[in-house]
Order: sequence, then structure tokens, then C-alpha cells
Amino acid sequence: MDPIPSESYSAAVTRDDAQELASFGYTQQLRRTMGSFSSFAVAFSLISVITGVTANFGHGLQLVGGGVLASWLIVLCGQTLLALLLAELSNRMPLSGYGYQWTSRLMNPHYGFFVGWLLMLQFITGFPGVCATLGSQLGQWLGGDWTDSRGFVVLTLFVITLTTLIHLFGIRLASLVNDTGVWTEMLGVLGVGAILIVHALMSQPSTAVLVDTTQLGSGDTAGMAAWALSLLVGAWCLTGFEAAADMAEETHQPRKVVPRAMLLSLLSSGLAGAVLIGGTLLAMPDLKEAQGMSDPLMQTLERVVGGGWMSVIRIVILISIFACGLACMSATSRLLFSLARDSMLPGSGWLARVSSAQGAPRNAILLIFLLSSLVIVFLPRLDMITQISAVAGYMGYAGIVLAVLMTRVPPPAAGFRLGAARPVLGTLAFFWVLGVVLALTVPPSEIEGFETRHLPAWSTAGGCLLGVCVYLGLVRKRLLEGRAGPPRAAASNQQNN
Repeated sequence: MDPIPSESYSAAVTRDDAQELASFGYTQQLRRTMGSFSSFAVAFSLISVITGVTANFGHGLQLVGGGVLASWLIVLCGQTLLALLLAELSNRMPLSGYGYQWTSRLMNPHYGFFVGWLLMLQFITGFPGVCATLGSQLGQWLGGDWTDSRGFVVLTLFVITLTTLIHLFGIRLASLVNDTGVWTEMLGVLGVGAILIVHALMSQPSTAVLVDTTQLGSGDTAGMAAWALSLLVGAWCLTGFEAAADMAEETHQPRKVVPRAMLLSLLSSGLAGAVLIGGTLLAMPDLKEAQGMSDPLMQTLERVVGGGWMSVIRIVILISIFACGLACMSATSRLLFSLARDSMLPGSGWLARVSSAQGAPRNAILLIFLLSSLVIVFLPRLDMITQISAVAGYMGYAGIVLAVLMTRVPPPAAGFRLGAARPVLGTLAFFWVLGVVLALTVPPSEIEGFETRHLPAWSTAGGCLLGVCVYLGLVRKRLLEGRAGPPRAAASNQQNN
């Protein structure tokens, strides 16, 4: 028998994927163009380890000194527990809208709406924050009037607009740009980490800095409260790996590809971050001096490589942040599309429309563009909403894990599965994400310009209250009347599998 031509094989795989999607009650609307690397790339970009570490390293260093490396590794272990659980769900239900779809089918669509709302808050508040970070970096790069507030707004709106235009041309272009960004970030992180470690080894450093947990403020060894807060360095960064699951309906063979992409993106990001953090610690001449720096990672790196190479490194950082914004737009628009497709949002009919030419959720993308632009132009401080992102995300994770623990759904027949380990891993993952939520909301945080010392908790509560209003005013009635939620035939089909 002659071998099947690759083009025919690709068409057959796409047809099989569409038939599998139909078993959940949906027709193929989004265009399947993503392969294994693109699935990995969207998750890796959304984690964006180089962005997260450069932004938050100084915070952890002040709290626990060299213990920031151990703190990072603890978060990696906790997030791996969560990723294992989510990877199995992505194998069983490869659908856009991931957490919303999973919990709606495991529990009920009333519960699923709130999980989906929390996950939507995570991304829709995070996207303008990512764009603002890139706008600020560009302003510092350009100098002059671009560093003032008006220049910042213009540059951030430019980033939002460019990201939107790329997505309106379809996921193929967005994936191509994002894949390039991922290669740049991976090579950049490994290159920077290697430079720092080689420099440290040549200087014959003492590894004592890695276990020196002296706090900057008190000069004492870090206590439990400081360690709990230091975990947020990793907890803020090592999220977003589930974006691969949100793109499942645009991925070839998602049952096989998506679980692997989620786990590989988290583990590779976690290890790359550990190399970057460890190399920086070993390259620092003095821990106490570094703790007092405004940006210890970048200042240490500049001392090692010099001003010329710092320009190259800053370009890598800019590309990484832009790739993160692209991935965030991808995940947010697909989650909005999934909720709207099931009539779970105001204006669902408009939001659920997909461009026939590009196979992209055009109106969902445009809504994100509009909301993000309004936030940048009219909100006096981005902290008012960006503080929501991490808290809502971990609350959404908790909702997913709780649904798994409260239901007895048989594991997938083939592919990635946890088997008998699922209840144990699920219990550990639930306590982990609950602990992160408490660490994000309970300790008071000083944010300049705000009277409250619990801005993350209050901001997230406001976002959740808005969700309650949408549910009581619109979604609940639709669900009770059978006009919203995942197709019932699909739910029955899943229970019988």
C-alpha cells in the first residue's frame, strides 16, 4: 500500500478532530492550524518567565534573600500538581473555554459560569497590564517625551492595537509571531542564565548566598510570613500554562498535543527561571547591597555583561513581553467565545461570531481591544484592575480542582491519565491553590496612592460581584429555561463515555 500523502493525512486528522468536537455538541468554527510547538508556545509565552522574573525578583530578594530560589522551586512543585490535574481534563474534554467547559460538564453550568467568569477576569485584567508593561519599557527605551504619562498611553495603545490586528488576521499569523517570540525568549533566558553562571564560576563564588535568608528590612532570618509572601514571585509568574487547553479547538490532535504542551511549558519555564534566579544570586557580589538595589537582577546583569550587551537583552525582554500579550489575547478571546457560544454572557450572539475568512472570534477580539483601550485611557491607576488577575486565576483553579474532587468521572480511555493518583494529587493541588489565594489576599500590601492595604482582595471582590449581577440578571434565567450552557447531548455523551 502506498503511503498516505502528508496533505491527505493532515486533512484526515482535521476531519477526525472536527468529528470529535461534534461529539461534544459543537461544529468546527475556529480554524485548526496549530501544531505541537505552537500549542507549547502559546502556553510558554503566557507564562513568560523572563518577564515575570525580571519584574518580581527584587520583591522576593528583599523578603527571603537567597531563599528566593527555593521559594521559586516550591511554587514549581505546587503548580506541577495543578498542571497534572488540568492536563488530564484537557485530554478528556479538549474544548475552548477549558475550565468553564470542564466544570460545567463535571458539576453543572451554574457552577461552570462562575469558574469561567473568574478565569475570564484573570485574562481580561491581565492583558492591559502586559501591554502597559511593554509600553513602559518602550518609553524608557525611546526616552524623551515618551517617558511621560501621555507617551506611555500612546505607546500602550499602539501595543494593544498591534496585538489586535495580528489576531484579526487569524491564529496562523498570531502563532507564527508567537513562535518566533518563544524561540527568542528561550534562547534569551538560557543565554543570560549561562552568562551569569559562567561569570560566577570564574569568580569562584560562595554558594552560601543560596541559603542566606536574611530579610532586608529587619536584618533577621526570614520567618513564615516572609516565606509565604516570597512564594508570590513564582505564583505571579508560573500561570497561564492552561492557555494550550483554551486553544484546543484550533489544535491538531488536541488530546495528544495539549496535555504535553501544558506540562512541558510549565516545567521548562520553571527550570529556566531557576537557572536565571540562581545565576543572578551567584553573580551578586554582596547580598545586602543587592537587596537595596532598585532592580537587582538587571543591575547585576549589567555589571556582568556591560552596557552594550544590555541593549540586546532588553530587546529580548521586549519581544518576550509582546509574545506574552499575544498569548493573553488568544486565551482571553477563546474563553469569551466559548462562554458566548453557550449564551452565558450579555451580547452572546455578537460575541460568538467567528470570521469565516480567518476562522477567528473577531468580535471577542474587538471587545478585548475596546475594554483594554478604555482602561488605559480612563483608569488613573492600572493597579485597580491588574491586582485582580492573579487572585481570580487561582480562585478559578480552585473551582476546577474542587469540581474534580466532588465528582466521579471516569478518566479518559486513552492518552494522558492520572489513574488512582488523581484524588491524592487533586487534594494536594486544592490546598496549594487555596494557600496561594490566601497569600495574595490576606497579608496587607502597601500600594502607593491607595488607602486600602488589601487592594487585591477588594478589586477581586468587585469583579466577582459584577459576575454575580450578570448571573442573577441574565444567565440564571437562561439556564433554567434551557437556553444557555453546553449542549445537553454533549453532557450525556460525556457521562456515557
